[in-house]
Amino acid sequence: MFSKLTTLKDASLTTLANVAQASAQWLLLIIIVKQFDDLILGQLVLTLSIVTPIFLLLSFKLRTLVVTDYHNERYFEQYLHARFFAQTIAIILLVLLSPWLLSNVYASIITSVIIFKVGDGTSELCYSYLHKQQQYKQAAISQTTRSFFTITLLLAASLFTHNIHFTFFTWAITTIVFSCIDVYTVRKIIAEKENRAFFLWSTCKNIAAIFASLEIYKKYWPISVSILFSAMFVYIPNYTLEYFHGTQSVGHFAAISYFLVAGGILIHSLSQAVTPKLTHLFHQGNYQAFIKTTRLLMLIGAGIGLIGLVFAHFIGEWILTIIYNQTIALLTDELKLIIIASMFRYSYTFLGSALNALKCFNRQAFVYGSGSLTLLIACLFLVPSMGTIGAAIAMIIACSVEMLIMCVTFFVQWKKINRIKAHS
Repeated sequence: MFSKLTTLKDASLTTLANVAQASAQWLLLIIIVKQFDDLILGQLVLTLSIVTPIFLLLSFKLRTLVVTDYHNERYFEQYLHARFFAQTIAIILLVLLSPWLLSNVYASIITSVIIFKVGDGTSELCYSYLHKQQQYKQAAISQTTRSFFTITLLLAASLFTHNIHFTFFTWAITTIVFSCIDVYTVRKIIAEKENRAFFLWSTCKNIAAIFASLEIYKKYWPISVSILFSAMFVYIPNYTLEYFHGTQSVGHFAAISYFLVAGGILIHSLSQAVTPKLTHLFHQGNYQAFIKTTRLLMLIGAGIGLIGLVFAHFIGEWILTIIYNQTIALLTDELKLIIIASMFRYSYTFLGSALNALKCFNRQAFVYGSGSLTLLIACLFLVPSMGTIGAAIAMIIACSVEMLIMCVTFFVQWKKINRIKAHS
């Protein structure tokens, strides 16, 4: 079921799909730089820096819970209900906070980002269910098709209308449409694999489902804190740069930071593909293979970061000039430092995947919380005088701290599990 060839194939399909999706999101940044202005780019990045953490805090990492639900403790519809319930709370919070936190941002940008997050979060959950059912090809086709249409429509909207508001709404509505298609796809898979009807509507109007969702939140709230802290690695530098150096500085730094996100797409894809395998190895008692696979993945993660550093050193300035412009190309040194940070992060991400397979979700909140606190302190010390260079150095410091704590956390947890197994 989980041969090396199968795992490689699944990881490749997931990677291609995630790269396509990342390309669609990256294209939006490029369109803004090329056709509009740096202030719009800064507004988008600032909006994402506020909206994304709120959605992540209320996501409860349901994607991972779906994949690692080895014994089918809950129907998929319950997870989807929990996602819709949390998204509703997120929207209410943002309606209340936006006039205060995003007062200088176009309403069309805020609205489009919220719509995108709702659709993207729904699709993400659907892809997770398809991965759990080993339907990697189906998930990849859906994700890639969505990305193709997003790229095509984004280009058409920007080139033919030259209207930034219409361009943003095109991006958002396309995401919502495909999220509906993804839910329909899952409905068919449930009928085929589980031999039952799809109970989404009856689940959504069921009061008991609300309490079940609240029970998920009560049990797994540390996961949300963990994923929020992990995401803050990208957003904390944006907040400090906005405060000390202005919105344009945020846009420039985010443009090069996206290279870390782009590399993270590959890491995320591998993690998606191997988490079911790690879960299977652990539940089957094949602990040696579990540890061996985790070590190999950590080496692969570090290797990907190293390759990125080599490219950044030799052709980084040329790439930034081609993709963006000469102004952003001046941040080549920042790009190198960010990729050094990514070498650490890409490696210990797989220790997080191993902890997820062990269902030790709550342990990672301390890891990423410590990293976020370290990053904030480092940014407050370095960003005021050093600007974007200071932000990049702060990211290296934070990643070093996170890696150390993640390694210690996994080691302690693994010893505890082995002790329990030995006495059972």
